[in-house]
Amino acid sequence: MRLLDFLKQPSPNSDFWIWFKKHERNFFKVLQEKGDIQGQFINPLANRLAKVRDGYFFLAGMNKGTAELIFTADGKIKNIPFVEDLVASAPAIPGWTFIASKPASLTETQSIGMGGFCFDCNSLFFYANEDPAYPDKISITVVHDQYTPEHREQIFMGIYTFLDNYLGELKSVTVIDSVEVAGKDDAEKVLIPIHKLKAYIDWREKEFVDKYDGVIYDKAKDNYSLLSGEDNKGVPMLLVINTGAMHYAHPSSYPWILEFIMKYNERDGLPENKTLAFMEEIEEEVRALIPDNDFLDIGRETSGNNRSIYFASREFRAMARAADTISNKYANKMEIEWDVYKDKYWQSLDAFRLENWNLE
Repeated sequence: MRLLDFLKQPSPNSDFWIWFKKHERNFFKVLQEKGDIQGQFINPLANRLAKVRDGYFFLAGMNKGTAELIFTADGKIKNIPFVEDLVASAPAIPGWTFIASKPASLTETQSIGMGGFCFDCNSLFFYANEDPAYPDKISITVVHDQYTPEHREQIFMGIYTFLDNYLGELKSVTVIDSVEVAGKDDAEKVLIPIHKLKAYIDWREKEFVDKYDGVIYDKAKDNYSLLSGEDNKGVPMLLVINTGAMHYAHPSSYPWILEFIMKYNERDGLPENKTLAFMEEIEEEVRALIPDNDFLDIGRETSGNNRSIYFASREFRAMARAADTISNKYANKMEIEWDVYKDKYWQSLDAFRLENWNLE
């Protein structure tokens, strides 16, 4: 099947909304009257969403006479674009509002209770973690006033839930690079009230956008090197490295990484010509779906019956949609796994830095 023909296939989102419209009056009534919400709303909706895509979650309730249905990827970045696509394809249904990703909903006077702990603007503080080697990273430590090491897991989950609801899911998982958790006794800096976190995040986000707006890699500097060798277990491996991209001075302007893994089964772990040609065809189709100015070709690693391809991008949505489309197209012909994650300084791509290789 050609790529264009595959893209023209019926959308699972359309089928979902046809189904939803058939049941929306009953769903509305159950939410409004607070009836058997689990049996007559949550279960059927969850079962139907599972047919659209794995990793969809939802929240629902009444808001001033309107039924509000929030679809969420629950912090899984690779699923966020598809949650947004689902909501974008929703028909207008009187009495309903559909929202992609949890919005900022927690006020400074509200709290969340989890695991016997309270998470609010009285119990939480933060400070910024600054590293001169990585100045563009937005890293914070959040301090809970009742933190103890034995309750770390409960505190950790509570803080993440608080941030999702206080900042909004999208900002919480895509703007902040890392979050550490600590108690007051372990704090390394002056504690800042958590209600000032929004202003800090907005400032850092604007600073980042202003710094890299219009900073674009010149693809004329692409330069590919082929390396062959063995890993520390003696397994043969091949690397194709775009040394031009890996020497780019501003990696933070392309902070999103796509890892696209194709799995095959050959005798020595390296692909034969037929398999190699097929994987290169798949790789080109992924490229064709990502806007040319939005991504850098980093390289690929082939070893142990896996080929891992890496792209860096200014934005994560197009890469996720491309990877998802192509992996679905070839699902019956090759096992494919993929992920999208944030790595402003490409630390996860150290295998593609020539200085880390013992070249003879």
